Amino acid sequence: MDENIFGFVSIMAFGCGIYGLYAYIQMRRNGSINETLLLGKKYSEYMCRDKAAFVKKALPAVLVFGIVATVYGVIDMIHCFVTPIPVLDYTGLAVFLGVLVWYMVYTTKLKNKYF
Repeated sequence: MDENIFGFVSIMAFGCGIYGLYAYIQMRRNGSINETLLLGKKYSEYMCRDKAAFVKKALPAVLVFGIVATVYGVIDMIHCFVTPIPVLDYTGLAVFLGVLVWYMVYTTKLKNKYF
């Protein structure tokens, strides 16, 4: 039972990473703000005081989050479904959680500044 739960977490992390990379590409391509990944329900892209500056400052964070989540998802899937690699898995988890906290703090500061 526990392995299935952790396998599900690895798939979710991988999916979030792929979505983060997709959001990065879309934001870079058309300059729009990915409301799901960056804003939440209270905010709308149209409420932004300086959309271009917000996107410019948010893009690196979205890219870092997307890459780290994707890599951690792959590492954890290998750990859960192929062969146990506990040291690499725990290290990846620590890095992923650290980046996730940094991402939330950074994007919250951006929202406070531009909305």
